[in-house]
Amino acid sequence: MRFIVHPRIQRDLRAALAYYEEEGGSPLADRFFEEAEAVVEGLKRNPRGFHFIGEGLRRASFQSFPYHFVFEEDPLRVRVLVLRHDKRHPDYGLRRR
Repeated sequence: MRFIVHPRIQRDLRAALAYYEEEGGSPLADRFFEEAEAVVEGLKRNPRGFHFIGEGLRRASFQSFPYHFVFEEDPLRVRVLVLRHDKRHPDYGLRRR
């Protein structure tokens, strides 16, 4: 199965890392990045282990931070569309298809 990450995910990730770097320093930003990597690994191992949020999309939530990845999965690929803060509008990033 192919694993595809939308190009704008890098921008999403940089913005979140910059925020945590400013608010809590490098250790907090590093924790955020490590958790993001762990969620991605979970997506790769078992994409069907995450719940649907509608329109064939699933949500992979972080454990310690108010963020989640929105992704779509079919038999041939997993495509991560957006890294989104939990308080963002539910439609944020969904045009990235």
